[in-house]
Amino acid sequence: MKDWRVVPTRAPQFRAEVWARIGGAKKTESWPGYLRGHAAAVAGALALAVVLGAVGGRSQARALAAAESARLASAYVQGMDARAIVMR
Repeated sequence: MKDWRVVPTRAPQFRAEVWARIGGAKKTESWPGYLRGHAAAVAGALALAVVLGAVGGRSQARALAAAESARLASAYVQGMDARAIVMR
């Protein structure tokens, strides 16, 4: 193992090829092109946002309905209180 040496072959255009790949990677993509290329991820994110919004809206609506029901029940009970009834 001590005498074993690896001598890689020399590629004369190595540096030029590396810089060409780096330059090619810098190409910017437009938003519509990006969305077309990542359609599944965009659709999944949109579906997740809709589901989370629906769940959040449902829980908020249920809380508001429960609070309104409690307020109406309290007002009804207070209205039926014999001590508060005024006889005319």
